[in-house]
Amino acid sequence: MTSGGSGRRWREYAGAVVLVALTSAGCLALRSRLQTTDVAMLFLLAVVFAAARWRRGPALTATLLSIAAFDYGFVPPYYTFNVAETAYFLTFAVMLAVALVMGRLTARIREQAEESQERERRTAACYDLSRELAETTGRDLQLELISRHIGRALGGEVTVVLGEKEGERREPPWPTGGVFENFTVRVAAAWAWDHGAAAGPGTAHCAEAEACVVPLRTVKRTLGVVVVLPMPPGRIPSESEWSTANALAEQATAALERSILAERHEGARIEVEAERLRTALLSSLSHDLRTPLATIEGSATSLLQEPAGLPAEARRELAETIVEESRRMTRLVSNLLDMVRVEAGGLAVHKSWQPLEEALGVALLRLDGPLRAHPVVAHLPADLPLVPIDELLIEQVFINLLENAAKYTPPGTPITIEASAQDGAVLVEVADRGPGIPPEAREAVFRKFFRSPQADHPEQSMGAGLGLTICRGIITAHGGKIWVETPAAGGAAFRFTLPLDGPPLGAALTDVAQD
Repeated sequence: MTSGGSGRRWREYAGAVVLVALTSAGCLALRSRLQTTDVAMLFLLAVVFAAARWRRGPALTATLLSIAAFDYGFVPPYYTFNVAETAYFLTFAVMLAVALVMGRLTARIREQAEESQERERRTAACYDLSRELAETTGRDLQLELISRHIGRALGGEVTVVLGEKEGERREPPWPTGGVFENFTVRVAAAWAWDHGAAAGPGTAHCAEAEACVVPLRTVKRTLGVVVVLPMPPGRIPSESEWSTANALAEQATAALERSILAERHEGARIEVEAERLRTALLSSLSHDLRTPLATIEGSATSLLQEPAGLPAEARRELAETIVEESRRMTRLVSNLLDMVRVEAGGLAVHKSWQPLEEALGVALLRLDGPLRAHPVVAHLPADLPLVPIDELLIEQVFINLLENAAKYTPPGTPITIEASAQDGAVLVEVADRGPGIPPEAREAVFRKFFRSPQADHPEQSMGAGLGLTICRGIITAHGGKIWVETPAAGGAAFRFTLPLDGPPLGAALTDVAQD
């Protein structure tokens, strides 16, 4: 029993004594005007009041004192406990029966009310924890919430210890500092871990421990324990506090288990995605490199077998084929390496202020062969500002976009390149006059390994389907956006923005002037 509960009990007994004393004094003052039955009714009223207000012990005390006071002061002969008329024994019995019945009924009502209030407090505590856990992501934040709520329920300082390895049933090595310096606390924590039940003061196990231990127990295993050092030290939590703490622990355990399962699922998803990427890369290397390698091998073999028998024009064509296929292999391998860097988050962008036409010019030179069948028209205004870019990466963006335009459009159709300054950024557009991209595929074209369903030529189905994914990764790393639209004249227009936000412009202007 706590000191607060003991003080309350003694106050109830004192109240019962005072109530009977006041009733006796009032009845003595009016004894000449009251009948004996009236006095009995007043004492009975006091008994009913005591039974309705206090517990069974104080109510029974008020009953016995009322019977004694009624017999002593109001039943002839006065001021003695002798009873001349046996009929008064019936009055005494009625008063005692009424007190017992009323005490039992009111005690049951009071207990039900207290249980209802306790359930309400426990439900409110569980609801608060559930609501806050639903708004929280991350195991560390969840543990912080769990510590605060269980610590509030048991009224003390909290330490949470989780198992070191997921799925491990062996108890974790307990900390050596803080509350775990006490040997009884370590024993209680070990017992709670092994048995999945609460231990410490106020429970049937390890009651001599200085701290309360609440296990975080699932159906199959214990995830950890919550150790609470009551404040002030030595205070024993009540049964209702333990009930609330255990209910919170069950809810916290469910949330932690969901978090662990979500982390495990995410890890499995990442592993599957990584495996799929590795498989796709290997497939690309085995399939997409086979054609240029076969072409290079065939051309080189022809040159070696008949070096003098081939006319000069044929030898030149074979040499050009070797160079072109080598460049195609270089671009494919470069795309694969860039995709690995994008996926790993290791795409380093080294910005410097550059004229956009330089990156575009280098890309056009490198694609001289694939673009021979397409007239390329570039509209870059003379007042276009310098752009803070990584020239090699933006060059790769132009190469991928132009190569796609050449691959998926009929020979002879033009490819246009335009750029303009808009709202603190430079907007670039690479447009063609091909079959275009259906609206439902405008976002899918930027996904890894996506190939256009409209590809009807063997050359169009070649490639790893990574070019546009790399473009998005590069543009995003520059702080811009890339998307595709359908112009009024038809075809596809890939647009991307490059923000005019980079290193100080003064040094760049000096370098350009010196060049």
